Amino acid sequence: MWKKSFKDAYCILRSRVSLARRMRLLSALLGTIFAGGKLLGWKVQHFGRDNLRLLYSEIFARQNYRFISDRADPLIIDCGANIGMATLFFKWLYPQARITAFEPDPVTFKALERNVSENNLQNVAVHNAALANEEMQLPFHVPETGSLMMSAVAGRAGGRTITVPAKRLSSFITGDVDLLKLDVEGMEGPILQELAETGKLRFVREAFIEVHHNLDGAPATLGCVLQILENAGFDYHVVDAYSPSSDCSTFQDVLIHARRPLCG
Repeated sequence: MWKKSFKDAYCILRSRVSLARRMRLLSALLGTIFAGGKLLGWKVQHFGRDNLRLLYSEIFARQNYRFISDRADPLIIDCGANIGMATLFFKWLYPQARITAFEPDPVTFKALERNVSENNLQNVAVHNAALANEEMQLPFHVPETGSLMMSAVAGRAGGRTITVPAKRLSSFITGDVDLLKLDVEGMEGPILQELAETGKLRFVREAFIEVHHNLDGAPATLGCVLQILENAGFDYHVVDAYSPSSDCSTFQDVLIHARRPLCG
């Protein structure tokens, strides 16, 4: 834990935000380790200190979803919101941001709702639904409440299986989207394909996509995701990639940052 916390502190100190904001991030990091209370002024409902630390590490300390907007109120879609830490991060970056968030698990969704309502987050709409390439009732696998591995893909996690409503993301896109955050534990390929087929992907300016590559019992998806992005005219790069093994058939998390080419 301490090695990871020191690395988080190092990332915070090197982050491209003001000194005052870095000090607040460091203070909040200590809060996730030692104490409860508020996090950056927010009261955060969560499902255990370990999950909170992991979410804070990835989202706030390492700022994996940091992006630069030319407007004060960017439109952001948060797919796979869990308890809403990324939504809070986007509000920390852009207090006037307009956010639509999706979380399939009903229990985790209640925590998301509370984190939005109790912190009085404005212009945030939350939906208790999964996302897929068609509207349906979808089997959803929950290893434990609030798990970061909950998935519609059976090979991602074990545990109990529930049924959740699935929606098409295209039905929620009616104009320009400044940022699409997609962390949906194996459903990223079908969701992006559906956006491409309906012509809605052209409205997305920038995206962070976590690709869950080589999931057990599922086809490899990294190449398909990159092909969709290339066909849609995105520039992209790999922000981070993690694999527990040198075996090329082993599961791997890959974070892709994609953006429309800058004009001029």
